[in-house]
Amino acid sequence: MVSGGYFGDERATAQAFTADGWFRTGDLGHLDPDGRLMLVGRTKDSIIVSGVNYYSHDLEAVLDELDGVKRGHVAAFPIRPEGADTEQLAIAFVPAGDAADEVAVYRAIVAIRSSTVMHWGFRPQLILPVAADEIPRGNLGKIQRSRLRAAVENRSLDEAARRSDEISTRFLGGHVAPEGEVEAALAEIYARVLDTRAVSAAAGFFDLGGTSLDVLRLKLEIQAAFGIEDVPMSTLLQAPTVRALAGRLTAGQGAGGDATYDPLVPLQITGDGTPLFCVHPGLGEVLVFVNLAKYFTGERPFYALRARGFGEGETHFGSFDEMVSTYVEAIRRAQPSGPYAVAGYSYGGAVAFEIAKRLEADGDKVDFVGVFNLPPRISDRMNEITFTDGAINLALFLELIDATDIERLTATLRPLPEADQLAHLIDHAPKRRLTELDLTLERFADWVHLAQSMVHLGRTYEPSGSVGRVKVFYCTPLRGTKEEWLDHQLSHWDEFTRDPNTYIEVEGEHYTLMSPRHVHTFQATLRHELARALG
Repeated sequence: MVSGGYFGDERATAQAFTADGWFRTGDLGHLDPDGRLMLVGRTKDSIIVSGVNYYSHDLEAVLDELDGVKRGHVAAFPIRPEGADTEQLAIAFVPAGDAADEVAVYRAIVAIRSSTVMHWGFRPQLILPVAADEIPRGNLGKIQRSRLRAAVENRSLDEAARRSDEISTRFLGGHVAPEGEVEAALAEIYARVLDTRAVSAAAGFFDLGGTSLDVLRLKLEIQAAFGIEDVPMSTLLQAPTVRALAGRLTAGQGAGGDATYDPLVPLQITGDGTPLFCVHPGLGEVLVFVNLAKYFTGERPFYALRARGFGEGETHFGSFDEMVSTYVEAIRRAQPSGPYAVAGYSYGGAVAFEIAKRLEADGDKVDFVGVFNLPPRISDRMNEITFTDGAINLALFLELIDATDIERLTATLRPLPEADQLAHLIDHAPKRRLTELDLTLERFADWVHLAQSMVHLGRTYEPSGSVGRVKVFYCTPLRGTKEEWLDHQLSHWDEFTRDPNTYIEVEGEHYTLMSPRHVHTFQATLRHELARALG
């Protein structure tokens, strides 16, 4: 049908037609590689949060790939609770498998929440596990999101909301009311940072959906609320519940007081499976594992091992052997006997290998040794890393610089004294990012020197001995092709195992392996290999 516009309604015509006569249908689409028009949704199927348009089909495509979600049975739609100053996000989904399996439903809820935060940067206000017939569809089978919104508004989905809350609360240990002024204040801060309702004093920050960026916001809010100059990150990581953190603050350990160094960080503690212990990369920090750990909810605990030297008064490790011994002792405190599962990211892969050797030598069984994109011999790479390289690597990791700036910055910084190099990076970093990270020049310098201590330990490290087998997860290397990386570097792991190894290709590049873009596919591959090894 051809039309020149709406009869007698110039305003409607202007809204519905382009200046050159094309009708705005409201459909969203793109041209595929063959030039065909692919319709993917409607502009009306959008959610406007704080003035920004988010399109339902964009998020649904991501959530549709999650293990616990029935394919084609997930809907993202807007709601506007009374008193809210912007639209909020609600997600309805049909669980894959048995809907009565509360462990599976809870894992799906956590995965949906985590994936949404990573994809859009904010949390859903509602996540509703529903039956297939509760997701309304039109004659052509398209989900009718407006009817889902109406169902929330007329309270038809209250039972689904109640079930979601009950399952989540139960898996978090039930609701424990905060006691005393410190716990009450912390509970309010947790709720504000996580944009949620009442927070149990016994629920972990990361179990509630906290991300690596959220924990930095939490740090800033606690410092402001309690008048503390600096709350060590180790305090927040190792005391993740309101009650535990209140105990640390009351004892003075969150205000620069002395706390015994403990490398073990419990990022996820639910599930009956064999725990996974993951060793930090060369920068020593474990926040890189936060998003990965969420996918193990209800399956197996996920512990990260953090380097010594971040806390006030902590000294760096004096040798590679001291680092391994310290980590083995911490693992044994959490899990006195095997079978064990250990892994390491980059530099941490070599440490994980030595940990596995030590556990086996003590007579324990190690059923899983995972290495994330690192060959067994690291000394050559460590000898290549200069102070300038280390500072730039940390700045890149912290998103103070862009990867495209590396070559220019290297040339600029290398002739300068070390202190001037660090000052240049901080002076030219985005001020907003420095505020988000609560990062000063002094703290940045301390972190660079800690990372350099890791480099120095690695320069003298030479692998020897063997473990049963290693699972090597590899991606695009820093230099060369994947094929060259696998054939000439990673394959040398075969020299240090008694049984054949498995080499698993994963998406991403060395520094983006666990980024929001790739963590979903990486976790699925890692969990699959863990299940194969551990049963």
